Amino acid sequence: MGKTPLYLQIVDLIRGKILRGEWPVGSKLPTQREMAKQFNVNRSTVITAIEILKSEDLLEGKTGSGVYIVNNQWSLLTANSPHNWNDLSEWALYPPSDNIVQKINEMENRKDIIHLSKGELGIDLFPHSEIAQAAEKVSGQLHEFGYGVGLGDINLRIEISKHLLKHGIHASPTSILIVSGALQALKLISVGTLKRGSTVFIESPSYLYSIYLFRAAGMTLKPISTNENGLNIEELFQQKIKKNLSALYVNPTYQNPTTTIMSLQNRQLLIENCQYSQLPIIEDDIYRDLWIDEPAPTPLKTFDKQGQVLYIGSFSKTIAAGLRIGWLVGPEDVIHRLSDLRMQNDYGSSYVSQMLVKELLSSGLYEQHLNRTRTGLKQKRDFLLHLLNQHFRDYATWSIPTGGFFIWVTFHKKINTRILFKQCLSNGVLINPGFIYNDNKPTIRFSFAYPSFDEMEKGISTIKELLITHV
Repeated sequence: MGKTPLYLQIVDLIRGKILRGEWPVGSKLPTQREMAKQFNVNRSTVITAIEILKSEDLLEGKTGSGVYIVNNQWSLLTANSPHNWNDLSEWALYPPSDNIVQKINEMENRKDIIHLSKGELGIDLFPHSEIAQAAEKVSGQLHEFGYGVGLGDINLRIEISKHLLKHGIHASPTSILIVSGALQALKLISVGTLKRGSTVFIESPSYLYSIYLFRAAGMTLKPISTNENGLNIEELFQQKIKKNLSALYVNPTYQNPTTTIMSLQNRQLLIENCQYSQLPIIEDDIYRDLWIDEPAPTPLKTFDKQGQVLYIGSFSKTIAAGLRIGWLVGPEDVIHRLSDLRMQNDYGSSYVSQMLVKELLSSGLYEQHLNRTRTGLKQKRDFLLHLLNQHFRDYATWSIPTGGFFIWVTFHKKINTRILFKQCLSNGVLINPGFIYNDNKPTIRFSFAYPSFDEMEKGISTIKELLITHV
């Protein structure tokens, strides 16, 4: 690290973690002894670094308690203090899903049905070659099959840290938790950081309405409408936001199910308003790598300087759902607390899956697969748009998604989508009606990622006939 004195190197490292929100205001520093051991220096060197940061009003010592972070660059310029994510809630039981959701889950693995509903890559886009190459390489590295550490394999976390840096997110491996998909990350957040009785502001429609994740943990969902730019920010900040009893869940990139994308300007506006209102953010960004026409604006997390955003990503959509590998980025103390909670739940994600994903990332096979997948998604998206224009132009409207898996279709006339769902299923076509996402309009989410070209053509033709003759 050059000729920079060790104590200044430690100052820069701690300052960086504070400014990036990995060590947010209110959190306690490790002991001097622990830091000296971590940095392999004398305690006097650590003490010197801490005194410099105290003189900058970033740290404060509390007699008999330790040294705490009391400010960061943002809080020094304002009167606001950031949200504290450290409140735990009790475990809760899940109520049953809507019967239509249960039926969709039941039918999703049927091979004799056309799946216009499925949010997965189809067999034509599955990375067969890349996974085979990665598996061959990994097979010689599998010396044990233990549970591993709660945070997840360190080498995978290092690769994810590098991957996130491409999107402008500076996340140390110690601030990354490996999870078994995005839903597990959300469950950990709901039971590990939010109080029972909290209000979670959420886009409407949203795929989270099809499950009872936050509601099962004792939260109240407060719907916020969406428009062509995603979340209605003006409507959000007309709501009553209670400190320590509110959070925002948002899916700003290729939102599921509407596929809207929040502009860069709106992302900056949202994070600024959330900072002012002390509203913590859960950013679900699982479709980011699946852009079709051009890359999406940078994540909300890139604008987060105080650890206010918990950021979720996943390889379930981009590689394979069966791998069950995703990640959660946040302040280190929160990540370690959720790691402990996760170990109580399932002792970590599959070691083999973690090694496969690590190899795909480090070898460049992941990017190779994404390049081919984007081309395939564009072809399939354009074909489904062609079919919609051919069969539904007199019945419905839709927007052209610039990424992700879906096209969100709104019908002109009021039709009963529950009846349409049942009629489609009776004719061998599975769809996702909009009401399962809390939409009271006659809407359907169509997938172009999973079905083949022939299946899309047959499925859309079948629905057209049903609209004419049965519904």
